[in-house]
Amino acid sequence: MTEIRPSAAPRRPRSVGALRSALIGYGVLAFTFFPPTRALMLWGVGVQILVMVVRTLIERRVRDPAVATQALTVVELLADGATVALFAFATLGGIMRFEEQV
Repeated sequence: MTEIRPSAAPRRPRSVGALRSALIGYGVLAFTFFPPTRALMLWGVGVQILVMVVRTLIERRVRDPAVATQALTVVELLADGATVALFAFATLGGIMRFEEQV
């Protein structure tokens, strides 16, 4: 017979949302080196950092796993949408300013 050891028990899968937030944050951070778009890009990075903090709070405070999962999904989708929108506005603003200089 096989015996289930505590170390062999199934672990909670890592959050895909955490990886997505980190990748979006790093991607936006890479574009902060372009001066015309720096402020909005940094706001986008700030949103992703805030999501990481909120994710930790939700995991610690919400007892019901189903409610925690739904809350995390909603927070992550809203934050990712806000970050992508800030990135788009910053990119468009940078393009418009670059065209004015040419």
